[in-house]
Amino acid sequence: NTRNARTGYSSTAHSCCFSQEEKLWDALRISAYVFSTALLAFTALVNSLSWFMQNVTLGNFWQTTWLKFYNYFEGDEWTIFLIGAALVPALAFWGFNGILMVADITGKPTFITRYRIQLGKNDPVDKKKLCQAVYTALGNQFFVSLPMLMLMFHVMKWWGNTFSKELPTFQWFLVELSIFTLVEEILFYYTHRLVHHPVLYKHIHKKHHEWTAPIGVVSIYAHPLEHIVS
Repeated sequence: NTRNARTGYSSTAHSCCFSQEEKLWDALRISAYVFSTALLAFTALVNSLSWFMQNVTLGNFWQTTWLKFYNYFEGDEWTIFLIGAALVPALAFWGFNGILMVADITGKPTFITRYRIQLGKNDPVDKKKLCQAVYTALGNQFFVSLPMLMLMFHVMKWWGNTFSKELPTFQWFLVELSIFTLVEEILFYYTHRLVHHPVLYKHIHKKHHEWTAPIGVVSIYAHPLEHIVS
């Protein structure tokens, strides 16, 4: 009986592993298909789009605007870096999430609130919890992200990656955007899986999951260590 039980367990485990392996290969095949299709579509669009951006007035518009901006700050790379890497992202984050917070607090406009994934949750949002989330997000931006950016500026200078008066081609912009979007998604996925490890979850990642029905601003409501790594 023991031998039969062991044999049955072994067969079940083998079947389970085989099933998981099949699912993994299916997922990889689907991913490869999606990625290759997207790559073909991207390649087909790049030439026409880059030609349009470079040769129609838009190309000259962005280059002229950049030169005006560059000259306005007299080529001060530190100031330009802080505006581009810190101020613009912060304004985008709080501008967008400011609109969402108004909707979360007032329940209006309905053309936004009706698209909640979890209807009836945070309706209206707890203002005390919201304030805590805002303070944490601001803390992560000012006391974690900003020092990291300041360090990165000096790393870029040491690396020889200085600012230029000439913008890169729109085609190169699309290439860089595609590559680093892919890199960011992969790194975020695995660092996020890492902080779900029981040891790290208990001491670090649990904070992020205090919001079981999240709102926009809590995207960076996290422990400072998680904000650095992930």
